[in-house]
Amino acid sequence: MSLFAALNSATAGLRTVQTNVKLVSDNIAQANDPNRTRHTAQQTVDASGQVISTTYRREVDKALMAQVMDLTARDGGSQATATYMKQLGDLMRTSNGTPLLNDYASKFQAAVKTLATSPEDETAQYQLVQAADNFSREIRRVSEGVEQLDRDMKTDITKSVDKVNDLLKQINTINNDTVSLLGQGSAANAVADKRDGLIRELSSYMPVRTVERPDGRLAIFTPSGLALVDAQPANLSYDGGNINLQVGNQVTSINNHLTTGKLGSLIQMRKDGSTTEPPTPASGDPATEVIRKLRSQLDEFAKAFTGPTRPGEPTSFADAYDESSPAADGEQTNQFFTGNDRFTIAVNTKLLDNTAKVKRAAIDGMVTAINASGRNFSADGLQMKDTSYSAMGSAITGTWMAAAKTANTASESNKASMQLLTERYQSQTGVNIDEEIAQLQQLQTSYQASARVMQVANAMFDALQAVVR
Repeated sequence: MSLFAALNSATAGLRTVQTNVKLVSDNIAQANDPNRTRHTAQQTVDASGQVISTTYRREVDKALMAQVMDLTARDGGSQATATYMKQLGDLMRTSNGTPLLNDYASKFQAAVKTLATSPEDETAQYQLVQAADNFSREIRRVSEGVEQLDRDMKTDITKSVDKVNDLLKQINTINNDTVSLLGQGSAANAVADKRDGLIRELSSYMPVRTVERPDGRLAIFTPSGLALVDAQPANLSYDGGNINLQVGNQVTSINNHLTTGKLGSLIQMRKDGSTTEPPTPASGDPATEVIRKLRSQLDEFAKAFTGPTRPGEPTSFADAYDESSPAADGEQTNQFFTGNDRFTIAVNTKLLDNTAKVKRAAIDGMVTAINASGRNFSADGLQMKDTSYSAMGSAITGTWMAAAKTANTASESNKASMQLLTERYQSQTGVNIDEEIAQLQQLQTSYQASARVMQVANAMFDALQAVVR
């Protein structure tokens, strides 16, 4: 090897070391960034040792990345479900472990039976009216809480859609930057890392899949193939019932494409097949059509106390009171409860303000009605036969308390799986400090070797010059 070739080789080696030291330093500096992948460089040299090209790479496992995105979407959906189901559980409230709706229903039934033992006792009459008022108030309170829950979900969907639009715009901007940064060192890899982080965040809202384009762009689609980011970012909007995707002048509802993710979960909980044409039966999934089922169940429960007797069933509470006779002076002749749904059920105002008394002739019939089984309860998401008033209330609250517990368990399981897979992904593609330190030591050795070659070559040049002189 000639001296010039040796110098060229040493110079190329130093340049290679310089490039890799910069990469290793950046890797170490950003090791705590969860979006940072390990960056490496591969250089091509010619026969004389001159660096022809440098290829910068990111250590990315695309198959594992796709699994992380899938689990992130599932985790985002299950977290949203668990959050709102917990709010529903809080809405039911408990007293010594018993939901207040059941507690007030039990006290109301007990007050009816107490009055039956001493119909002339004004205190017992007062306690019955107050117990009934607490019971009807609780039905109305829970009903209003369900509507507030629905409003909260709508607000959450609107904000989530805005966030998704922002993420799509950011990803599209990085796509454009990536194209312009290709061939300019490791800068393109840095913005690609940021883009991966944005895509994982996007996955928590909705399921996505990616396709890498030859120019470095990353096209994003729904699993069913609707484009979210390609030549341009799509725009999502929410009209109160549907999430619509607009690309150019084309608008498409994507409700059925949102199988997982936070948006998918919220849409499923607010879904109401009773408003479609033709109406569809309520879903058997406890976390689907939550608002629809709650509204229906609370309505039916209220009507069970305010409505007439149904064919083939024992006398209803309302008929037991209204059809009894005689009514003495000063007694309320009919309508112990007024109203006909979950929002309007209430104790008769004349009983509440004590301008009328409970009809004594109705008390025994009220007790019989309260105790009777053989009733049917038919509401969205809950069907019961040969049941009683108390069992209806217990079934409503018990169903939703169980659903909340199941949702929480599923959320914890999905979260654990997602964290485990994310740790595995980061261990394979992220920065390992120990490995980078070892790489620095190797680069230091390479640097010393190249520098030594240059020193020896310089010494030989000096010796040749001395000979010539």
